[in-house]
Amino acid sequence: MNPIIRKAEREDVVGICRLLHSRMNPEFSMERWLGLFAPDWCADNPDIGLVVEDDGAIVGFHGHICSSRLINGHRERFVNFTSWYLMREYRGQGLGSELVRLAASDPDVTYSVVSLSPKRREHYRKLGLDVLEEERLLWKKDGHAYDNLEVVADPEEIRRQANPNELRVFEDHQGFFATPVLVTTRCTQCLLLLSRALKGDDVLYHDVLYRSNARLFSDRVHDIAEALLPEGKCVLAADRRFVDNDGPGAQVERIKAPRFCKSSRVAPADIDLAYSEVVLLGLKLD
Repeated sequence: MNPIIRKAEREDVVGICRLLHSRMNPEFSMERWLGLFAPDWCADNPDIGLVVEDDGAIVGFHGHICSSRLINGHRERFVNFTSWYLMREYRGQGLGSELVRLAASDPDVTYSVVSLSPKRREHYRKLGLDVLEEERLLWKKDGHAYDNLEVVADPEEIRRQANPNELRVFEDHQGFFATPVLVTTRCTQCLLLLSRALKGDDVLYHDVLYRSNARLFSDRVHDIAEALLPEGKCVLAADRRFVDNDGPGAQVERIKAPRFCKSSRVAPADIDLAYSEVVLLGLKLD
């Protein structure tokens, strides 16, 4: 064995997907794995990850989902980690740790891990990533009265009303596993991206992946849940850092696998779950 770590290139994509399909998760089809590489969110400076190669064969992968985000008026580079896998016979040599160390080495990039196997928590801590979130807040439809708030679900109407930054986020996520809605009041608005999935006792979670207007979302989240949720067993769920002072009527739920991040430039509240493996692979958030 003489494995090397190198930057993944576009011509490696099929080989990477074969590795992930055959070794990491055969329940995900080749087509589903290929979805990781579908968007072109960092066309000017692409980064799809790192591979471990031995004698021309790809035996390991650390995936990167790269995006350029407008945060407080500044463009910031984000990389969401995905699909960290190393063939069993290559483990125990430090290759896995070296993959993560190299992957998270740029101080000007904000790194995130949003869907993490619990057994890797301590590993990421040792490699310099911090816990980003361990709890989420839940709201149920409770029948309370509200006014001056509307939820727009029609894509064409969202396109018509969205501001330029919201429109970019909306269009970037079209065709992937994210449901957009636009929350409007007489004075302002907030684009939400939601992931919907049954969890626990068949409760339909509407997980907030992104909100364009943190103030409006925090101030009106209880009303948003009332306007957005259908009748029945369902909740609006948001990572706790997304809401100032938790908001009224919230139930706190512990996240089984904490989110992790590494950033010297972006505040935790501005590190969301958009532009991630969740929306490309259709993963259910823990």
